[in-house]
Amino acid sequence: MKKIRKLIINHPYGSQILLCLLGGLAIGLPMTLFTLIREVVKYHIEFGEFIFGFFEYFWITIIICICMAFPVVFTVKEMMQLFAEHVRNNDRFEGRFLFFKELAESAKSVFGAVYELVTLLFGVLLEYILLAGLHNVRFDAQWSEELRNSELHAPINPDYMLTFAVMCTMFAIGYLVWAFTSGQKRPPLLTVLCFSAMYVGVIESILFTIHILGMNYTLESSVKNYCFTGELLYAFLIPLNMLLILVRVILHSVQTHETDLSRSIKIESSSFLSVCNRILNNAKYWPLLAVLFMIPMLGIIIMILTLFGQAPDAAIKAFTETANYTFSTKIPPQNVFYDEHYLCTVAAGGHKKVVKPLRMGKRHGHDVVVNRQLMVANAFEQILEEKTPTFHKHVRSFYDRYGFPIARLIKSKYVADLIWFIMKPLEWFFLFVIYLVDVNPEDRIARQYL
Repeated sequence: MKKIRKLIINHPYGSQILLCLLGGLAIGLPMTLFTLIREVVKYHIEFGEFIFGFFEYFWITIIICICMAFPVVFTVKEMMQLFAEHVRNNDRFEGRFLFFKELAESAKSVFGAVYELVTLLFGVLLEYILLAGLHNVRFDAQWSEELRNSELHAPINPDYMLTFAVMCTMFAIGYLVWAFTSGQKRPPLLTVLCFSAMYVGVIESILFTIHILGMNYTLESSVKNYCFTGELLYAFLIPLNMLLILVRVILHSVQTHETDLSRSIKIESSSFLSVCNRILNNAKYWPLLAVLFMIPMLGIIIMILTLFGQAPDAAIKAFTETANYTFSTKIPPQNVFYDEHYLCTVAAGGHKKVVKPLRMGKRHGHDVVVNRQLMVANAFEQILEEKTPTFHKHVRSFYDRYGFPIARLIKSKYVADLIWFIMKPLEWFFLFVIYLVDVNPEDRIARQYL
């Protein structure tokens, strides 16, 4: 235990990374073994395939576990830092919590601030991957854009993304200014302004987290499908850590501030300046003063952003002029269902000028966009099933094995356009076969997906 304690005291940030690596290894190894053993029992995998699968899944699982463990370890570390700051200069804890006092002394404000901000940025990246990768959030999609399947519109209106980004960046600016200036040489007013800037970032982060927790999409019959899942709880860690850092900064500033009473005599002749000086020199008032100074600071930021084309109320519209989220006020068009298993169905989701959608149809109980190519392909498959059921079974088995994975990779309209062009020669071949064997080929084509 003494060696572990010494490692944490001497290397507070390196020990955090090491703990994440060990945690990822401890969680990832049994998860990989459990997954592979389940596959062995289910599919009777041979020993050689088991070993190959182990090395393949192991590294992927380890990386995912490390990435998921890092925000949790970072949060625990921030709680420890906050508690260490609380007990360091508190007379009530004299002789106790020596480990936390040493931990507070070992933390380097400049390097620690940069490290913490980089870690928060990493957390933002993980949240982006969580939203875009697992919840199909389209950060470039305006609320009025028609989306497909379970896709979600941008949580922040793209027109006001600059305002949102600047508000969030205020936290980093305030923290860096506070960290890169010495406590005794930093003017009290500058400290208060640093608090104000950090307040803005924390509030914006909290609002965004609440905003995404209510995300939902409307697929059919105007029924909202809410997307809240357990992994979204990770989104709370970013505002929580920002709040912990803010409280620690305030606590450190208030506890270490020393008032120079000899200098206050110089302005005793002006009662107003004397009152202001006494308030500013009383560190206990700084958190409240920061709230007051936050208002004019926001006013200045908004005026500057207006010069860059942002609306004066962009900070509000960034949340409200969206759809599918907690603070959204706009009603989006219903999402259109595209069967992502089928290439022709996916291709029908390309740009309208290219794929030329004709009407809506029904597939597997869902509304789908139907174009000429999709109807021809389905009519051809129908003929195969009627005329050559055995051959159709082999064709369907081959497509299910190779076509499904390809179709699921198509997420962009431009890629769907490309698939439509690639499938065009096949469409002509399908059409030739339909006209060759069917007495009323166009009637068969027109009946598809009704």
